[in-house]
Amino acid sequence: MAQERVTYTLDHRVFPPAVVHDGTPGVLGPAVRLSRDIDSPAPDRLRSLRAFHLLTEDRTPAARVTTEQPLGTRLSGRPAVYRVLDPSGTPIGRITLRRRRAFRPGRRHWTVEPATGPTLHGYQGRLMWWALWWPIGLPLSLIWLITTLLGEGDGGFRPPRRIIWRDGSRRAHLVFRAVAEDYRLLTPAIDPRLVNALIALHQSFDPSEGAGAWGWYGD
Repeated sequence: MAQERVTYTLDHRVFPPAVVHDGTPGVLGPAVRLSRDIDSPAPDRLRSLRAFHLLTEDRTPAARVTTEQPLGTRLSGRPAVYRVLDPSGTPIGRITLRRRRAFRPGRRHWTVEPATGPTLHGYQGRLMWWALWWPIGLPLSLIWLITTLLGEGDGGFRPPRRIIWRDGSRRAHLVFRAVAEDYRLLTPAIDPRLVNALIALHQSFDPSEGAGAWGWYGD
């Protein structure tokens, strides 16, 4: 029997914000609440520090995400690294964010390293759409930004955002669909807690419209 595909979305309209999915509820239930640590670190210069919990609907701790290494400047190219731990402190996996380095071609790159299972790599946007974005999309986005600042616009024009996380054999495991603003899990190979942690981190850096500039994580 083929594995049922599960679709995840982040609902930032509820408090605490919740990652919900349409698949058969597992040990985490149909929704996972995102709760910032009470003593979460003050924002760093590049606003990459993260510390939050994943909670089940009855507020039982399911996992915790902490910052192992904050993001460096575009000149340094240092990635941000996050640890995902279970309630006892046992590692579930690591999630790494790499930005395009200054004066070099490239795309934002998310890496997921489960404690067990294949490492997954996801790059923001397809090369074809980036090739169109630089000569056409970027000028349009600047015009849109100017009209918005003047009070004549009603939004923004965003760069390519779709991400497909693949393993070393190029098999796709998870897809972020930018238009639908959802995440489609294609295989059962990833721990659900790691999936929820990845969605929470991704949405804090690249939030959906209406979620604010810094997404659910806020200030």
